[in-house]
Amino acid sequence: MLERGQIVRFHYLWARQADAGEESGRKARPVCIVVRAPGNPGAVYLFPITSQEPQDGRISLSFSEMECRRAGLSFPCWIILDEYNRVDLDKAFDFASARPIGSVSTAFLEKIATAVKQASAIRRLRGVNRS
Repeated sequence: MLERGQIVRFHYLWARQADAGEESGRKARPVCIVVRAPGNPGAVYLFPITSQEPQDGRISLSFSEMECRRAGLSFPCWIILDEYNRVDLDKAFDFASARPIGSVSTAFLEKIATAVKQASAIRRLRGVNRS
């Protein structure tokens, strides 16, 4: 069972790609499982991780070298926190593997959750429902 804070590889569909009519992510990338859906334990919210520095205006956090090692990622990398994919695990075909490549620390997960809540509060959080 996938848990909060784990990093998995997933064919993430960026919001701009969904807007253009695409239905699946172009490549498998690392994503962080940040939230399990309240009232639906079989759904998760996945936030993308990138090795490219985010554009100005994006809500993101950079991984420290230690967090990268813990998560099984190359340094440097960032987690994008102003968009996500919501996935029902029983309908999820876009996972490259259900086996986590690593996980983030509890402290970093708390920073991620705080940033997501702030993005939501200012209406800068955008989701793509993949179910």
